[in-house]
Amino acid sequence: MTINLIELIEKDITLTDGTRNLTVKGEAKNHKVYRIPLEYLFYNDQNGRIATWISKYNSDNDPLTLDDIEYYNSVLHGFIKKANENAFGKTKENIEMFGQKIAGVVLKNGRIIDGNRRFTCLREIAAEGEDLYFNAVILDTDAGISDKDIKRLELNLQHAEERPVDYDPIDNLVDIYRDLEQNKTFTIPEYVRNVNKTKTEVEKTLKKAILMVEFLEFINAKGKYYIARELNLDGPLQEMVGILNSIDEEKKEDVKSALFTALLTSRSGDLTRRIREIGKEIIKTKNADKFIEEYEEIVEEVYEDLQEEEEVDLSTINEKISTNVSLKEKSDNIIRRKIEQNRHETVRNKPVVLLNDALDALNAIDETVVSRMNEENKEEFEEVLKKIHETLNAYSEKLNV
Repeated sequence: MTINLIELIEKDITLTDGTRNLTVKGEAKNHKVYRIPLEYLFYNDQNGRIATWISKYNSDNDPLTLDDIEYYNSVLHGFIKKANENAFGKTKENIEMFGQKIAGVVLKNGRIIDGNRRFTCLREIAAEGEDLYFNAVILDTDAGISDKDIKRLELNLQHAEERPVDYDPIDNLVDIYRDLEQNKTFTIPEYVRNVNKTKTEVEKTLKKAILMVEFLEFINAKGKYYIARELNLDGPLQEMVGILNSIDEEKKEDVKSALFTALLTSRSGDLTRRIREIGKEIIKTKNADKFIEEYEEIVEEVYEDLQEEEEVDLSTINEKISTNVSLKEKSDNIIRRKIEQNRHETVRNKPVVLLNDALDALNAIDETVVSRMNEENKEEFEEVLKKIHETLNAYSEKLNV
Protein backbone atom coordinates (compact mmCIF):
# COMPACT_ATOMS: atom_id res chain seq x y z
CA MET A 1 0.00 0.00 0.00
CA THR A 2 1.38 3.42 -0.99
CA ILE A 3 1.11 6.04 1.73
CA ASN A 4 1.16 9.80 1.27
CA LEU A 5 1.87 11.34 4.67
CA ILE A 6 1.12 14.85 3.43
CA GLU A 7 -2.46 13.83 2.62
CA LEU A 8 -2.83 12.56 6.20
CA ILE A 9 -1.87 15.88 7.82
CA GLU A 10 -4.69 17.16 10.04
CA LYS A 11 -6.16 13.65 9.96
CA ASP A 12 -3.99 10.93 11.54
CA ILE A 13 -0.95 13.22 11.46
CA THR A 14 -0.93 16.40 13.53
CA LEU A 15 1.30 19.45 13.59
CA THR A 16 3.45 20.03 16.68
CA ASP A 17 4.82 23.38 17.82
CA GLY A 18 8.37 22.23 17.04
CA THR A 19 10.63 22.95 14.08
CA ARG A 20 13.93 21.57 12.82
CA ASN A 21 16.47 23.50 10.79
CA LEU A 22 17.53 21.60 7.67
CA THR A 23 19.50 22.49 4.56
CA VAL A 24 17.66 21.11 1.54
CA LYS A 25 18.70 22.01 -2.02
CA GLY A 26 21.20 24.47 -0.58
CA GLU A 27 18.55 26.36 1.41
CA ALA A 28 18.69 26.34 5.21
CA LYS A 29 15.37 26.94 6.94
CA ASN A 30 13.16 25.78 9.79
CA HIS A 31 10.81 22.96 8.79
CA LYS A 32 7.61 22.08 10.61
CA VAL A 33 7.61 18.94 12.76
CA TYR A 34 4.66 16.55 12.69
CA ARG A 35 3.37 13.85 15.04
CA ILE A 36 3.23 10.64 12.93
CA PRO A 37 1.80 7.21 13.91
CA LEU A 38 4.58 4.59 13.89
CA GLU A 39 2.70 2.23 11.57
CA TYR A 40 2.96 4.73 8.68
CA LEU A 41 6.75 4.66 8.69
CA PHE A 42 9.44 2.31 7.45
CA TYR A 43 13.22 2.09 7.68
CA ASN A 44 15.67 3.33 5.08
CA ASP A 45 17.38 0.21 3.73
CA GLN A 46 20.19 2.41 2.38
CA ASN A 47 21.09 3.51 5.90
CA GLY A 48 24.89 3.15 6.16
CA ARG A 49 24.64 2.05 9.79
CA ILE A 50 23.17 -1.32 8.77
CA ALA A 51 24.70 -1.88 5.32
CA THR A 52 26.63 -5.02 6.31
CA TRP A 53 23.68 -6.46 8.24
CA ILE A 54 21.44 -6.17 5.19
CA SER A 55 24.11 -7.76 2.98
CA LYS A 56 24.22 -10.71 5.42
CA TYR A 57 20.43 -11.09 5.40
CA ASN A 58 20.19 -10.91 1.61
CA SER A 59 23.00 -13.46 1.34
CA ASP A 60 21.13 -15.96 3.51
CA ASN A 61 17.55 -15.23 2.43
CA ASP A 62 15.44 -13.79 -0.34
CA PRO A 63 16.26 -10.05 -0.57
CA LEU A 64 14.22 -7.80 1.69
CA THR A 65 11.35 -5.97 -0.02
CA LEU A 66 8.60 -3.59 1.03
CA ASP A 67 5.87 -6.07 0.12
CA ASP A 68 5.37 -6.81 3.81
CA ILE A 69 6.16 -3.58 5.66
CA GLU A 70 5.73 -5.05 9.15
CA TYR A 71 8.14 -7.92 8.44
CA TYR A 72 10.55 -5.55 6.70
CA ASN A 73 10.49 -3.23 9.72
CA SER A 74 10.90 -6.08 12.21
CA VAL A 75 14.03 -7.35 10.44
CA LEU A 76 15.67 -3.92 10.19
CA HIS A 77 14.61 -3.15 13.75
CA GLY A 78 16.87 -6.00 14.88
CA PHE A 79 19.75 -4.75 12.72
CA ILE A 80 19.56 -1.20 14.08
CA LYS A 81 19.62 -2.52 17.62
CA LYS A 82 22.51 -4.95 17.05
CA ALA A 83 24.61 -2.41 15.14
CA ASN A 84 25.29 -0.50 18.39
CA GLU A 85 23.48 -1.98 21.38
CA ASN A 86 25.16 0.38 23.83
CA ALA A 87 24.01 3.50 21.96
CA PHE A 88 20.57 1.97 21.45
CA GLY A 89 20.17 1.37 25.18
CA LYS A 90 21.15 4.94 26.05
CA THR A 91 18.81 6.43 23.45
CA LYS A 92 15.90 4.26 24.60
CA GLU A 93 16.47 5.16 28.24
CA ASN A 94 16.61 8.86 27.34
CA ILE A 95 13.35 8.69 25.35
CA GLU A 96 11.63 6.81 28.19
CA MET A 97 12.64 9.56 30.63
CA PHE A 98 12.27 12.71 28.54
CA GLY A 99 10.45 11.74 25.34
CA GLN A 100 11.78 12.19 21.79
CA LYS A 101 13.83 15.40 21.94
CA ILE A 102 15.26 15.47 18.39
CA ALA A 103 12.82 15.32 15.49
CA GLY A 104 13.49 12.88 12.67
CA VAL A 105 13.21 13.42 8.93
CA VAL A 106 10.94 11.31 6.70
CA LEU A 107 9.83 11.35 3.09
CA LYS A 108 6.15 11.68 2.27
CA ASN A 109 5.98 7.94 1.45
CA GLY A 110 7.03 7.12 5.05
CA ARG A 111 10.74 6.30 4.47
CA ILE A 112 12.85 7.47 7.41
CA ILE A 113 15.84 9.53 6.30
CA ASP A 114 17.03 10.51 9.76
CA GLY A 115 16.05 8.99 13.09
CA ASN A 116 16.17 5.23 12.50
CA ARG A 117 17.51 4.54 16.00
CA ARG A 118 14.92 6.83 17.65
CA PHE A 119 12.19 5.14 15.60
CA THR A 120 13.46 1.74 16.76
CA CYS A 121 13.40 2.81 20.40
CA LEU A 122 9.86 4.13 20.03
CA ARG A 123 8.77 0.87 18.38
CA GLU A 124 10.22 -1.10 21.28
CA ILE A 125 8.64 1.11 23.94
CA ALA A 126 5.31 0.99 22.09
CA ALA A 127 5.48 -2.81 22.04
CA GLU A 128 5.63 -2.65 25.83
CA GLY A 129 2.17 -1.01 25.88
CA GLU A 130 2.64 2.75 25.42
CA ASP A 131 0.84 4.73 22.71
CA LEU A 132 3.63 6.60 20.94
CA TYR A 133 4.27 8.67 17.82
CA PHE A 134 7.34 9.68 15.83
CA ASN A 135 7.99 13.41 15.62
CA ALA A 136 9.53 14.30 12.28
CA VAL A 137 9.82 16.72 9.40
CA ILE A 138 7.99 15.46 6.29
CA LEU A 139 9.79 16.18 2.99
CA ASP A 140 7.63 16.47 -0.11
CA THR A 141 9.56 14.67 -2.84
CA ASP A 142 7.18 16.14 -5.44
CA ALA A 143 8.54 19.60 -4.65
CA GLY A 144 11.68 19.17 -6.75
CA ILE A 145 13.69 17.23 -4.14
CA SER A 146 15.87 14.69 -5.96
CA ASP A 147 17.46 11.48 -4.72
CA LYS A 148 20.79 13.32 -4.69
CA ASP A 149 19.30 16.10 -2.53
CA ILE A 150 18.05 13.46 -0.09
CA LYS A 151 21.42 11.72 0.06
CA ARG A 152 23.15 15.07 0.54
CA LEU A 153 20.84 15.79 3.46
CA GLU A 154 21.59 12.35 4.95
CA LEU A 155 25.32 13.05 4.78
CA ASN A 156 24.86 16.48 6.37
CA LEU A 157 22.93 14.94 9.26
CA GLN A 158 25.17 11.88 9.73
CA HIS A 159 28.45 13.77 9.66
CA ALA A 160 27.44 16.93 11.50
CA GLU A 161 30.16 17.94 13.96
CA GLU A 162 27.85 17.59 16.96
CA ARG A 163 26.76 14.10 15.84
CA PRO A 164 29.80 12.15 14.63
CA VAL A 165 29.29 8.88 12.73
CA ASP A 166 29.02 6.16 15.36
CA TYR A 167 28.45 3.03 13.31
CA ASP A 168 30.79 0.21 12.41
CA PRO A 169 33.73 1.37 10.25
CA ILE A 170 33.01 -1.31 7.64
CA ASP A 171 29.44 -0.03 7.28
CA ASN A 172 30.95 3.41 6.77
CA LEU A 173 33.19 2.01 4.01
CA VAL A 174 30.17 0.49 2.28
CA ASP A 175 28.38 3.83 2.46
CA ILE A 176 31.23 5.83 0.94
CA TYR A 177 31.85 3.16 -1.72
CA ARG A 178 28.25 3.32 -2.87
CA ASP A 179 28.15 7.12 -2.92
CA LEU A 180 31.47 7.75 -4.66
CA GLU A 181 32.32 4.62 -6.67
CA GLN A 182 29.34 2.36 -7.29
CA ASN A 183 26.49 4.83 -7.79
CA LYS A 184 28.70 7.89 -8.33
CA THR A 185 26.12 10.00 -6.52
CA PHE A 186 28.82 12.52 -5.65
CA THR A 187 32.24 13.56 -6.84
CA ILE A 188 34.90 13.71 -4.13
CA PRO A 189 34.72 17.55 -3.92
CA GLU A 190 30.90 17.35 -3.61
CA TYR A 191 31.18 14.69 -0.91
CA VAL A 192 33.72 16.74 1.05
CA ARG A 193 31.35 19.71 1.07
CA ASN A 194 28.67 17.59 2.73
CA VAL A 195 30.68 15.83 5.45
CA ASN A 196 32.90 16.94 8.28
CA LYS A 197 36.10 15.61 6.65
CA THR A 198 38.98 16.86 4.53
CA LYS A 199 39.56 15.88 0.90
CA THR A 200 42.58 13.82 1.97
CA GLU A 201 40.54 11.94 4.58
CA VAL A 202 37.79 11.16 2.07
CA GLU A 203 40.29 9.98 -0.56
CA LYS A 204 42.00 7.67 1.96
CA THR A 205 38.67 6.23 3.10
CA LEU A 206 37.59 5.65 -0.51
CA LYS A 207 40.85 3.79 -1.24
CA LYS A 208 40.18 1.59 1.76
CA ALA A 209 36.58 1.00 0.64
CA ILE A 210 37.69 0.00 -2.87
CA LEU A 211 40.29 -2.35 -1.35
CA MET A 212 37.54 -3.96 0.77
CA VAL A 213 35.46 -4.57 -2.36
CA GLU A 214 38.50 -6.04 -4.15
CA PHE A 215 39.14 -8.36 -1.20
CA LEU A 216 35.56 -9.66 -1.36
CA GLU A 217 35.94 -10.24 -5.11
CA PHE A 218 39.24 -12.06 -4.47
CA ILE A 219 37.49 -14.49 -2.11
CA ASN A 220 34.48 -14.90 -4.45
CA ALA A 221 32.11 -13.09 -2.08
CA LYS A 222 31.22 -9.98 -4.07
CA GLY A 223 28.84 -7.68 -2.21
CA LYS A 224 28.93 -9.72 1.02
CA TYR A 225 30.11 -6.79 3.11
CA TYR A 226 29.25 -8.52 6.36
CA ILE A 227 32.28 -10.79 5.85
CA ALA A 228 34.59 -7.78 6.06
CA ARG A 229 32.81 -6.72 9.26
CA GLU A 230 32.98 -10.18 10.84
CA LEU A 231 36.71 -10.44 10.01
CA ASN A 232 37.34 -6.97 11.56
CA LEU A 233 39.13 -5.80 8.41
CA ASP A 234 39.10 -2.05 8.99
CA GLY A 235 42.56 -1.99 10.63
CA PRO A 236 44.23 -4.42 8.18
CA LEU A 237 42.74 -2.54 5.22
CA GLN A 238 44.15 0.71 6.60
CA GLU A 239 47.61 -0.86 6.76
CA MET A 240 47.26 -2.23 3.22
CA VAL A 241 46.43 1.20 1.82
CA GLY A 242 49.67 2.55 3.30
CA ILE A 243 51.70 -0.37 1.94
CA LEU A 244 50.22 -0.13 -1.57
CA ASN A 245 50.80 3.63 -1.68
CA SER A 246 54.53 3.01 -1.26
CA ILE A 247 55.11 0.55 -4.12
CA ASP A 248 55.29 0.77 -7.91
CA GLU A 249 52.04 0.53 -9.84
CA GLU A 250 53.04 -2.59 -11.79
CA LYS A 251 53.58 -4.53 -8.55
CA LYS A 252 50.36 -3.55 -6.81
CA GLU A 253 48.12 -6.38 -8.00
CA ASP A 254 50.61 -9.08 -6.95
CA VAL A 255 51.20 -7.41 -3.59
CA LYS A 256 47.46 -6.99 -3.07
CA SER A 257 46.79 -10.67 -3.71
CA ALA A 258 49.61 -11.66 -1.36
CA LEU A 259 48.26 -9.44 1.43
CA PHE A 260 44.70 -10.75 0.94
CA THR A 261 46.06 -14.30 1.20
CA ALA A 262 48.11 -13.47 4.27
CA LEU A 263 44.96 -12.10 5.91
CA LEU A 264 43.08 -15.33 5.35
CA THR A 265 45.90 -17.70 6.33
CA SER A 266 47.38 -15.74 9.23
CA ARG A 267 47.89 -17.64 12.48
CA SER A 268 48.24 -14.36 14.34
CA GLY A 269 45.28 -13.01 16.29
CA ASP A 270 46.14 -9.38 15.56
CA LEU A 271 45.64 -9.09 11.79
CA THR A 272 46.43 -5.38 11.73
CA ARG A 273 49.80 -5.95 13.34
CA ARG A 274 50.46 -8.90 11.03
CA ILE A 275 49.83 -6.89 7.87
CA ARG A 276 51.92 -4.00 9.23
CA GLU A 277 54.79 -6.42 9.92
CA ILE A 278 54.61 -7.93 6.42
CA GLY A 279 54.61 -4.46 4.91
CA LYS A 280 57.53 -3.16 6.91
CA GLU A 281 59.68 -6.28 7.04
CA ILE A 282 58.99 -7.74 3.57
CA ILE A 283 57.07 -5.65 1.04
CA LYS A 284 59.02 -2.44 1.64
CA THR A 285 62.40 -4.17 1.36
CA LYS A 286 64.49 -4.96 -1.71
CA ASN A 287 63.58 -8.64 -1.29
CA ALA A 288 59.86 -8.09 -1.89
CA ASP A 289 59.96 -9.64 -5.38
CA LYS A 290 61.51 -12.86 -4.03
CA PHE A 291 58.74 -13.11 -1.44
CA ILE A 292 55.98 -12.55 -4.02
CA GLU A 293 57.50 -15.25 -6.22
CA GLU A 294 57.81 -17.79 -3.42
CA TYR A 295 54.40 -16.95 -1.95
CA GLU A 296 52.63 -17.25 -5.32
CA GLU A 297 51.80 -20.93 -4.80
CA ILE A 298 49.94 -20.12 -1.57
CA VAL A 299 48.09 -17.25 -3.25
CA GLU A 300 46.96 -19.47 -6.13
CA GLU A 301 45.80 -22.25 -3.82
CA VAL A 302 43.70 -19.90 -1.71
CA TYR A 303 42.27 -18.07 -4.73
CA GLU A 304 41.39 -21.23 -6.64
CA ASP A 305 39.89 -22.97 -3.59
CA LEU A 306 37.48 -20.08 -3.08
CA GLN A 307 36.77 -19.24 -6.71
CA GLU A 308 35.69 -22.80 -7.48
CA GLU A 309 32.94 -22.53 -4.86
CA GLU A 310 29.48 -21.59 -6.10
CA GLU A 311 28.99 -19.38 -3.08
CA VAL A 312 31.41 -18.23 -0.39
CA ASP A 313 30.46 -17.20 3.13
CA LEU A 314 32.18 -17.32 6.52
CA SER A 315 31.60 -21.06 6.87
CA THR A 316 33.25 -21.64 3.47
CA ILE A 317 36.28 -19.60 4.50
CA ASN A 318 36.50 -21.55 7.73
CA GLU A 319 36.18 -24.91 5.96
CA LYS A 320 38.56 -24.16 3.08
CA ILE A 321 41.13 -21.88 4.70
CA SER A 322 40.88 -21.31 8.45
CA THR A 323 40.93 -25.02 9.38
CA ASN A 324 43.51 -25.95 6.73
CA VAL A 325 46.46 -26.37 9.10
CA SER A 326 48.89 -27.39 6.37
CA LEU A 327 48.11 -24.35 4.22
CA LYS A 328 48.36 -21.97 7.16
CA GLU A 329 51.68 -23.49 8.23
CA LYS A 330 53.14 -23.14 4.73
CA SER A 331 51.99 -19.55 4.55
CA ASP A 332 53.29 -18.72 8.02
CA ASN A 333 56.65 -20.41 7.39
CA ILE A 334 57.30 -18.39 4.23
CA ILE A 335 56.35 -15.11 5.89
CA ARG A 336 58.31 -15.85 9.07
CA ARG A 337 61.40 -16.96 7.15
CA LYS A 338 61.37 -13.89 4.92
CA ILE A 339 60.96 -11.57 7.89
CA GLU A 340 63.90 -13.21 9.71
CA GLN A 341 66.09 -13.11 6.59
CA ASN A 342 65.36 -9.44 6.02
CA ARG A 343 65.98 -8.60 9.68
CA HIS A 344 69.34 -10.38 9.60
CA GLU A 345 70.23 -8.57 6.38
CA THR A 346 69.26 -5.27 7.97
CA VAL A 347 71.58 -5.98 10.92
CA ARG A 348 74.42 -6.93 8.55
CA ASN A 349 73.89 -3.77 6.52
CA LYS A 350 73.62 -1.51 9.55
CA PRO A 351 77.34 -0.52 9.56
CA VAL A 352 77.14 0.47 5.90
CA VAL A 353 73.98 2.52 6.55
CA LEU A 354 75.58 4.29 9.52
CA LEU A 355 78.80 4.96 7.58
CA ASN A 356 76.81 6.49 4.73
CA ASP A 357 74.97 8.65 7.26
CA ALA A 358 78.33 9.75 8.67
CA LEU A 359 79.60 10.57 5.17
CA ASP A 360 76.48 12.65 4.50
CA ALA A 361 77.09 14.52 7.75
CA LEU A 362 80.73 15.20 6.80
CA ASN A 363 79.72 16.40 3.33
CA ALA A 364 77.29 18.82 4.95
CA ILE A 365 80.19 20.74 6.56
CA ASP A 366 80.93 23.99 4.70
CA GLU A 367 84.66 24.16 3.90
CA THR A 368 84.53 27.96 3.83
CA VAL A 369 83.19 28.04 7.39
CA VAL A 370 86.00 25.67 8.46
CA SER A 371 88.67 27.97 7.05
CA ARG A 372 87.21 30.96 8.92
CA MET A 373 87.05 29.31 12.36
CA ASN A 374 88.92 30.94 15.23
CA GLU A 375 91.93 29.24 16.79
CA GLU A 376 90.01 27.66 19.64
CA ASN A 377 87.46 26.11 17.26
CA LYS A 378 90.20 24.95 14.90
CA GLU A 379 91.95 23.09 17.72
CA GLU A 380 88.70 21.39 18.72
CA PHE A 381 87.95 20.57 15.07
CA GLU A 382 91.40 19.01 14.60
CA GLU A 383 90.95 16.95 17.75
CA VAL A 384 87.66 15.51 16.47
CA LEU A 385 89.20 14.97 13.04
CA LYS A 386 92.03 13.00 14.65
CA LYS A 387 89.52 10.74 16.44
CA ILE A 388 87.67 10.17 13.14
CA HIS A 389 90.94 9.10 11.46
CA GLU A 390 91.71 6.73 14.34
CA THR A 391 88.21 5.22 14.15
CA LEU A 392 88.44 4.76 10.38
CA ASN A 393 91.86 3.13 10.69
CA ALA A 394 90.43 0.72 13.25
CA TYR A 395 87.63 -0.21 10.85
CA SER A 396 90.12 -0.69 8.03
CA GLU A 397 92.14 -3.10 10.19
CA LYS A 398 88.95 -5.08 10.93
CA LEU A 399 88.23 -5.33 7.21
CA ASN A 400 91.70 -6.78 6.61
CA VAL A 401 91.42 -9.44 9.31
